[in-house]
Amino acid sequence: MLTPRERIMCVLQRKIPDRIPFGAYSFLLPRGSVERKLREKGCGIVHFEKVYATEIKNVEICVKEKWEDNEKITIRIYRTPLGDLYEKIKIDPGYHSQWIKEFMIKKLSDYRIAKYIVENTVYHKNYDFFVEVEKNIGEDGILIANMDRTPLQKTLIELTGTERLCIDLYERPDIVEDFFNSLQKKQDEIYKIAADSPARIVHNWDNLTEDITEPRWFQKYCLPLYNRYARMLHEKDKIYVVHMDGKLNHLKELIKKTEIDVIESFTLPSAGGNLPIEKAKGIWKDKSIIANLPAFLCYKDENFIRKFIQDLLVKVPKERFMIDVSEDLPQEFWRKTLLIVADAMQMYG
Repeated sequence: MLTPRERIMCVLQRKIPDRIPFGAYSFLLPRGSVERKLREKGCGIVHFEKVYATEIKNVEICVKEKWEDNEKITIRIYRTPLGDLYEKIKIDPGYHSQWIKEFMIKKLSDYRIAKYIVENTVYHKNYDFFVEVEKNIGEDGILIANMDRTPLQKTLIELTGTERLCIDLYERPDIVEDFFNSLQKKQDEIYKIAADSPARIVHNWDNLTEDITEPRWFQKYCLPLYNRYARMLHEKDKIYVVHMDGKLNHLKELIKKTEIDVIESFTLPSAGGNLPIEKAKGIWKDKSIIANLPAFLCYKDENFIRKFIQDLLVKVPKERFMIDVSEDLPQEFWRKTLLIVADAMQMYG
């Protein structure tokens, strides 16, 4: 019998495991008795750490906390010689996910200040810590090197929001693309650090979905960088994983052209995706697929959950498929649901 780590690595390397793996992000699996039972049933830990540390020079960063509408809000202020920017962030009380309430870039002139912050960011290797964490995980799961989003997705998700970026790309693509270029130069640095690192798996949190990143944007801003970084990593025998957790049907042929190894957090149609898993596995024959466990299962009874897992596993390629808890689950139901899923994965996988 394979260990959870060995089972997951089989899928990432497109080899046939003894059964289809089941895993969970470590920060979505609170430590305790249920977590221990899940690991005993074969649920693998999927843990993320950076292989680099970040230093921002010539920028003063101030952090304040306040209550707004009965919620705790963190305000992060960046003071630079060119002016100040600030962002407001809400921390989810359950899983501690960060949700941006006000983006850093609020008007066109803010790109100049944000570019200054990017260009004054310095990256340092942080390999020793990564190695120690991997030793601690052992055979219970995998450790993944966590990278920054590609420039388009980082700007869209973290810095501007959808509306602001769409307007700016339409009206002043010169300013936005100049900013993208600064981000890319810095990302080249961290991918070089990752390529030279002890990490075997490198992960990009692009949170891709076609209803925002439509095919034209994907082809221009994402595809070239995915292949650029995939080649850089493959030269050092790394596995390149990209988090694509949205609707992908109209991007499927473009994704096929990428040289990435794994589509991670794939959303099944029953959970809001629009690409059937049978089509995905047929189109992406050189890629592994890690599907996100649908949150709606938490509201179903045991028989429904077991049948859902059984029916799903019949459709998937055993040598390149895995189910993962990669999105927040309802706090009041996750314990019951995941224990049922773990049992079903053992039975039908």
